[in-house]
Amino acid sequence: MKSFLLLFTYIFFCFTSTAQPDANYKGPGKVEMQSFWRQAEYFKNGKGTATTLGNMKRSLDNLKQKDPAYSTTAMETEFSKWKAEIDKVVDAGKTDEQRAADAKSGDYAGAAKNQVSYFWQRALIPTDNISEGVLNGNIRDMEYAIKTTKEKDPSYNTTEMEAALKKIKDDLKEKKLAEVRQTSGDKRSSRPVEKEVMDPTGLLEKLFIETNVSIGSTSDLPEAPAKIEAYKAKLAKLLSMDYTDALIKRGKYAKGSISGKLPAADRELDKIEGALKEVREKSGMEYIYYTLQLHSAFWDAAQKVFPEESSYIGMYKKVNEGIAKLGSLAQLYTKAETNRIEYIKNTKLPVAAVKDANLEKVIINGFNKVYGATRNVSGLKAVLTQSSWTILRNSLTGVVIGRQRSAKLAYKGSDGKCYLLPDYVFIHEDYVGNSFINTGAVFNGLDGEEMLCENVK
Repeated sequence: MKSFLLLFTYIFFCFTSTAQPDANYKGPGKVEMQSFWRQAEYFKNGKGTATTLGNMKRSLDNLKQKDPAYSTTAMETEFSKWKAEIDKVVDAGKTDEQRAADAKSGDYAGAAKNQVSYFWQRALIPTDNISEGVLNGNIRDMEYAIKTTKEKDPSYNTTEMEAALKKIKDDLKEKKLAEVRQTSGDKRSSRPVEKEVMDPTGLLEKLFIETNVSIGSTSDLPEAPAKIEAYKAKLAKLLSMDYTDALIKRGKYAKGSISGKLPAADRELDKIEGALKEVREKSGMEYIYYTLQLHSAFWDAAQKVFPEESSYIGMYKKVNEGIAKLGSLAQLYTKAETNRIEYIKNTKLPVAAVKDANLEKVIINGFNKVYGATRNVSGLKAVLTQSSWTILRNSLTGVVIGRQRSAKLAYKGSDGKCYLLPDYVFIHEDYVGNSFINTGAVFNGLDGEEMLCENVK
């Protein structure tokens, strides 16, 4: 904070000579011109911020639109001067990892910009500065960032990201291997994921007390079949033994654990029917399929080891009835594709809360200006989803700083398909000099949902 104050003091003393507004200008962009120079005055007085700079930019852009013939050379020079200083302040507040991430993501400004930056911010953290748990969490975050980058921008080359992630994983593997070697000399033997249990008591605990009847996350799906088979193998081993003593020692605890899982199993089954109508990705269907398979293995074990418990038998039957309704994985994949097509068919612009042709035009023009040429897309139709304005206030002082209204936008993508941009679309205005000015549109990237072009109406 001290460095920031020193930097702004430097700005104040170095830029006391500032260009002035054109007092003789009476054209259509007069309000925007005056607003621009009022914002510049904040910098001159040492009070300018990144928000002030944003207000200057909007005033300048709106002036150019309202009066293209007006010479904005002096204003652009003024803006560039203060932007350079704000950039210094922003850069001074960045961590080393953020600076390195900026360098890695470079000038890329596509649909997956946030995901690419998010990836590198984690990939460039020195691994010796964080715990293994945090590192494993970062690895999962990076895997997800790569996945969503590919989804949001299939044309983006993720080779470098994938290579960086592989190196992090390989380094972690080598570190763990080194730890094993240090504790066991030069003996090279892979550590089993789980210590094999041979006694009945241990098997009973593994099956019912220590187990978590969950596949995990979608990233764990590749291991799901092996996990289910391993569980079934433990049951087969227990049933091949005399486990009477194990029941005497740990049976009541096992029953308590199993009975505690009954409500969760019921909830899981109740969600299946609704999920089958909504899931549109293969991974989602795989998650449902393997979750029920694991539940089937668990409740089969419960009913066989504790045949006196009718609730365990009933749950086993209920789970298998659910499996029968699901069908095969291939059938579930087909269902996911059917759901996807149906979702696209039913995706439509909502009914406008209020109609305002001027504000709708602001949204479409703003979208085309930001994304049109660079992404080969075109705004088609906008609707306002909020009938009145939301007033924005400074979080500390409560002073009004602007207002906004929510909206939705349909656009045509570079692939010729139509999409609905449903989230984070706003009309925004700044509050300057007792007036709301600088009307503009705010977007948060191209993350639209596909829709039929015939539904854009």
